[in-house]
Amino acid sequence: MGLSPHFHGIWAQRLLGGWEVSGIIGKRTGYWFSPTAGLDNSLSGVGADRPNVVGNPVLSNPTLNAWFNKSAFQANAPGTFGNAGRNSLQGPGAFTFDSALMREFAVTEGHHIQFRAEAFNILNHPTFANPSGTLNSANFGRILSANDPRIMQFALKYLF
Repeated sequence: MGLSPHFHGIWAQRLLGGWEVSGIIGKRTGYWFSPTAGLDNSLSGVGADRPNVVGNPVLSNPTLNAWFNKSAFQANAPGTFGNAGRNSLQGPGAFTFDSALMREFAVTEGHHIQFRAEAFNILNHPTFANPSGTLNSANFGRILSANDPRIMQFALKYLF
């Protein structure tokens, strides 16, 4: 946690000194997920069939409308489970930067007021969710949602 510098003037110190700053930077790869057929072609009654992989599902330049090669999958034949592996597809990664600013102001001896401002995803960088992995869905391979945008919160606390 960083602390602001000490100022020589009494009013400058009261207004600008004593601030604490903190930050967290996060970077992660995408979450793995399993493609599903969306039908019970295996006739098992479970409905968790996976499609057959018939090509390379990796795209060199994935987009929100085509995160993986959709033509690399086809429905499993009746009475079979499909050969697509569990957690064989990877969603988009994420980068986040969170920050906080805090300061305590003395009221009387043993009594303080604490001001705190926090910002999550301060750069407002999108962190997309996994694409739809259900073969019989019209949105198969498309990313349709994202996690939280920038969120800011402020707090004022009386300490005694």
